[in-house]
Amino acid sequence: MKTPTPTTAVISAAPGPDAGARAAWRQRVARIGSEIQLAFAALWFARGTLSTAWPGRLPIAIALAAGAVAIGVWGAAVTCGLAPRPHGPAARRLERAITTATVLQLAASCALPFVLSAAGRLDLTITTIAITIGLLLLWLWARLRTPGHLAAGVLLIAIPGGLALALSGNTLTAAAGLATAVILTASAITGIRALASGTLGRDDGLAAPSRPADPSPADLQPCTGTPLTGEAEPASP
Repeated sequence: MKTPTPTTAVISAAPGPDAGARAAWRQRVARIGSEIQLAFAALWFARGTLSTAWPGRLPIAIALAAGAVAIGVWGAAVTCGLAPRPHGPAARRLERAITTATVLQLAASCALPFVLSAAGRLDLTITTIAITIGLLLLWLWARLRTPGHLAAGVLLIAIPGGLALALSGNTLTAAAGLATAVILTASAITGIRALASGTLGRDDGLAAPSRPADPSPADLQPCTGTPLTGEAEPASP
């Protein structure tokens, strides 16, 4: 049986176009998606805080929202140039799928307040929007293995959903808003740090590149022990 050459081993370990597109879009989503999560976090920090009965809740809301914005500015700075828009047929297919999923989630976020207001349960707005964001993050994780999205997706469904079973009114709005904001902020920081550390450039389904395998004894020249290359060994003078 023919033994694979070192060149063959290296080629077989190289990522295909689909794997390369996933890795590129994992980087892109880690950057752009984190900025979007922080924008939502700033909104829910303010909305949740203003729904409480805390003294000085307005300056607290402003401070929390400003903190989320500051993290977004930091994230944009440390990841600048690290996630260019991917190109190629496989990347375009992924882009269409990601864009469609994101637009559907944003459309649900815009429509839910009107639906819930008509149903007399406007206090469920943050809870239901958080669940749609959680579903989007789980889909992104399943498709791209994006960092932090698995845990964040599960928490965004479980925690606001659990709060909705126990609370109502402004109490629910405050608790769900602050919980959602904290989860989104943590998820965004995870994505930014993973991208900045350079750990997102390889598809998770691929084996890590390794050095070529040592040639087998059958591939060694007799007496000299050097690898067979198909070329004649020059004669010694």
